[in-house]
Amino acid sequence: MAVAASPIRKLTQEELDAYERDGVIMVKGLVDKNWLEMIENGINEALNNASLYGRYVSRIADGYNMDSYLWKHTESIRDLIYYSPFAYWAQQLMGSEEVRFFYDQMFVKEPGVDAPTPWHQDLSFWPLKGNQICSFWIPLDNVTQENSALQYVKGSHKWSARYRPVSPGADPIGMDSDLEVAPDIHAEIEKYDHVCWDMEPGDVTMFHPLTLHGSSGNKTRKHRRRALALRWVGDDVVYAPENTAIPLPYKYNGQAGKQVSGPLFPRILPSHVPTERAHRAKGVESQFHLGSLKTLLKSRVSAAKLKLKGVNKEAFKETW
Repeated sequence: MAVAASPIRKLTQEELDAYERDGVIMVKGLVDKNWLEMIENGINEALNNASLYGRYVSRIADGYNMDSYLWKHTESIRDLIYYSPFAYWAQQLMGSEEVRFFYDQMFVKEPGVDAPTPWHQDLSFWPLKGNQICSFWIPLDNVTQENSALQYVKGSHKWSARYRPVSPGADPIGMDSDLEVAPDIHAEIEKYDHVCWDMEPGDVTMFHPLTLHGSSGNKTRKHRRRALALRWVGDDVVYAPENTAIPLPYKYNGQAGKQVSGPLFPRILPSHVPTERAHRAKGVESQFHLGSLKTLLKSRVSAAKLKLKGVNKEAFKETW
């Protein structure tokens, strides 16, 4: 029976309490060098062979590269998901018996790239509902606020407000939403419990999907900023396509209102599911399916509606 590697240490009760209170924690030196090397190999492979989705979302600026679902097409990230100890830490944070992997996301900002990530809540982008969801953000480089370390608003996961999903490229499908626009945090920074940690390779931030966060462009001239995010879901998470106009990028046959499962959400704990692993072993799946065509159509319709309203990307520009 294949299982993930045990962690070098568990999260402490103090760390778990801080996560519950603040919606985000930063843990120093938690990730071993061998896992960092696997992440670096995966990011390098993705940079050299971007997916269709990655090429589309990375078009906003030279030196900005984003891609997701690397585990679907890079072996090192697939092995990281199945065999690293991250699932155990996710299990602690979520208080869940079962831990399934949702997806990974690569973020690379080269020196001087003016590509800020707008303030947002991750859950607004996802067709999911539930509280047992968490994300890990793992840098491969030393990061500071100057070279685009992630910034968070402590306690924002407990706010009642839900904000529209505005991407770095301000894609119409996210901008055309009835949800309110996220506050421009830096315009009135004194109003918020704002935190931005300096981090080194081996450190990791862990945060709730409703915690408001964002980052500036890379304002330095010499320092890259490469990071990988890992998303995890637990027992109470169900498929909720009505929650967002942004669908899953791969075909998913789950029913609305039912717990997410199957090859697109592989179970890591308490043990792997052989049929899910076998599905991944078949090779790289196509991102062309009925759902992706519907997304393209929705994006065109959203763009037309925004144009009629006189709304453009400048309306969402923030203070960085």
